[in-house]
Amino acid sequence: MKHTELLKRALTISWRFRALWLFGFLLALCSGGSGGNFRMPSGNNSNFDFPAGDMPDIDPGTLIAIIGLVVCLVLILTVVGAVVRAVSRTALIGMVQQITQTEAVTIRDGWRFGWSRRAWRLFLVGLVIGIPVAIVSIVLILLALSPLLLLISGDTTASVMAIVLTIVLVLFVVLLLIAVSAFIAPFQELAWRRSTLDEQGALASLGDAWRLVRQNFKDVLVIWLLMLGAGLLWGLLSLFVALPVAAIVALLLGGIPAGLVYLVSSSWLAAAITGGPLALIALILVMSAASAFFLIFQSAVWTLMYLELPNPVLPTGETPAPQVEAQ
Repeated sequence: MKHTELLKRALTISWRFRALWLFGFLLALCSGGSGGNFRMPSGNNSNFDFPAGDMPDIDPGTLIAIIGLVVCLVLILTVVGAVVRAVSRTALIGMVQQITQTEAVTIRDGWRFGWSRRAWRLFLVGLVIGIPVAIVSIVLILLALSPLLLLISGDTTASVMAIVLTIVLVLFVVLLLIAVSAFIAPFQELAWRRSTLDEQGALASLGDAWRLVRQNFKDVLVIWLLMLGAGLLWGLLSLFVALPVAAIVALLLGGIPAGLVYLVSSSWLAAAITGGPLALIALILVMSAASAFFLIFQSAVWTLMYLELPNPVLPTGETPAPQVEAQ
């Protein structure tokens, strides 16, 4: 397997076939790949004058209704995000596979491939992997935090030791979980492609992925290392290029309305309420657009590699009809 040629081919596909961009953007938008957490700057600005004792009385029933509404909204967004991720990943995999056969693909082809049972199987693969990992992660985090129970004793020496030990254990658990995620990644990538391109069930796909990794360990390791390097490089580009651009766009889209509201109302609170959400939305959209290209490239690399493995099972289900790409 010519690994560098494979990466070049994936890069060409990611840039040339723009029908992929929509699904890459949706995947980035629903994967939290918008560049990490963002905090609005906070300071001791004396212009924020909130009169003491003027907090409005809130009816308990109204408060409970608001909390319930927020919980329902979070649940709905979680379900929608999971569906969009599964459909987008499945579409990207199928579209790259079609490109290798026909050198053409459209957005309609992506929807046809993504909105199918293949996406459900891909979702189940992620679920079979994700649930045990989540349980183990929660247990390890709780164990790492357990020394804090010594704070109950009230002894100063024991409290200091508890805090230091907790910090060390938390760092160890974080590094361990990162290593576990890195170890699982190639199996999950191959299992996703086994389940979508070969129409295999979740458990069967995981078993086949394990066999493929063992039989092609060198190629899988090389691709994994190359993608690790590409991910680090892309992270640096996002930090020093995409994030500043996103911040400028966010300041413009959020700052201008906020400034207008402040001129009318002379209220920093009203300005923040107006401009803050707009700035946050702009930041998320720009960072998602930046992350989309790397996610498309990453998906294309693993798909091309899977298709080049010895004797991969060819797709047995219905595939989208070849169409001429709209330039």
